[in-house]
Amino acid sequence: MAQEATPAAVTAGQRHAVDHADVERRHVDDHARVSQEHLADHEALYARHGNEHTALADQHVAEHDKAADATPTQKATLSTRHAAQHVWLELRHASELAWMEVRHAGGRLGMDRSHALELVAQERRHAQDRQRQHG
Repeated sequence: MAQEATPAAVTAGQRHAVDHADVERRHVDDHARVSQEHLADHEALYARHGNEHTALADQHVAEHDKAADATPTQKATLSTRHAAQHVWLELRHASELAWMEVRHAGGRLGMDRSHALELVAQERRHAQDRQRQHG
C-alpha cells in the first residue's frame, strides 16, 4: 500500500519544483539575453571589418590612380603591398573574432557555473527543510 503524502510534504515538494523551475527559467532567459548580446558584438565586428575593407580598397584605388605612369615593377610592388595589407586585415579580423569567441565562451561558462551552484544551494536548502520536517 502506498503511503499518502502529508499536506506539508506536498507543499514542500511543490515549492521545490517551483524553485527549480524559477532557476531554470532564469538560466534560459540569461542564455537568450547573452546570445543576443553576442550576436550584436559579432554584427558590430563584421560591420567594422567591412568598413575597414572599403576604406583600404578606396585607398588602394587612389594609390593605383597616382601610379598610373609608374613602371610595371613599381605597379607590381604596389599591388603586392596592397595584397599584404588585405591579408593583414584578414588576420587581424580573424584574431579579433577568435578572442571575442573566447570571451563569450568564458562568459557562458561562468553563467552556467553560477546557475549550477544556485541549483546545488537550492538542493541543500530543500534537504535541510526535509530534515527539519522529519525531525
